[in-house]
Amino acid sequence: MRRLESEVIGSLFWLVVAIFFALGGIKVGLGTLSSPGPGFLPVVMAMFLAFLSLFTLIKGLIRSGKTIGKIPWKRNILAIASVFFYGLLLDLIGFLLSTFVMMFMLFGILKDKNKWTGVFIYSVATALAAWLIFSVAFKIPFPPPRLMDIWR
Repeated sequence: MRRLESEVIGSLFWLVVAIFFALGGIKVGLGTLSSPGPGFLPVVMAMFLAFLSLFTLIKGLIRSGKTIGKIPWKRNILAIASVFFYGLLLDLIGFLLSTFVMMFMLFGILKDKNKWTGVFIYSVATALAAWLIFSVAFKIPFPPPRLMDIWR
């Protein structure tokens, strides 16, 4: 019996995530192409993720790859926690600062030895780029952070 390989397991995981988000997007409503609903973008992104997952799954089934070794649980849990805390912090401290915090955590997980200046610079650049794209270019209004209510 052939052992499951990391590429196959990873692609199956992301396929399940894609199905989950597609079903959630359909549940809240797709809308139309001319007037997209709140579920339109999640469904489109889920279809893209499912396509990439299927491509990787087929590639992993066709050619032999590495078998699963030691799983870096600490990094995986920290990455999932950073996204969870991003959702919590978004309403409290706002888009720009919470995006910086999440990216700092994610880049910190991936950093080389003692390269915290690079982590900081990349986090600031990513947060500013996201803010410029969504808030300035696309003019998407973000609600003010609840923390600002303390000073009013």
